[in-house]
Amino acid sequence: MTQLVITIVGDDRPGIVESLAAVVADHGGNWLSSSLSDLAGQFAGIIEVAVDDSRCDDLAAAIGALKGLQVHSVKGRAASEPSGQSMATLDVVGVDQPGIVRKLTLLLKNNGVNLLQFASWTESAPNSGDELFRAVAEFELTEAVDLDSLSAGLEDLADDMALEIELELDGDEEEGGEED
Repeated sequence: MTQLVITIVGDDRPGIVESLAAVVADHGGNWLSSSLSDLAGQFAGIIEVAVDDSRCDDLAAAIGALKGLQVHSVKGRAASEPSGQSMATLDVVGVDQPGIVRKLTLLLKNNGVNLLQFASWTESAPNSGDELFRAVAEFELTEAVDLDSLSAGLEDLADDMALEIELELDGDEEEGGEED
């Protein structure tokens, strides 16, 4: 089996996901995981599909032929065995402002973090109506991750940008900083 990673962008409309699912099923593929969103009226998604090696190119071509969508597909690596490393989750919330993602991801990179998942969004604050920024990140605690430096950096970032940042390590919760 080949892992195929497919990205899709196009004007949002009903039926896009069903069309994708039908093409995958018609080619004997197995839909493994996906992240699909409406972003500013555009459908944007990424899908991981397992498909027999002999049908991989046909599946990619069929998805690429769907009307009104820009599609890119690449063959992924075979799924690796779990590394046995501890996992960490980072939760971030604060009043939306330019630069949060840039400063956060730079801090993570500089402390050896390779993100496995990252999701961010904005929403209206329940009491004030201010626009809130929220993010959730997941990563492995490999030997490359300098946890002391990361924690100190998260605390500084939280203070600098008035954010609440929580770092959870395999079920333990460690505050990375919070707004006073």
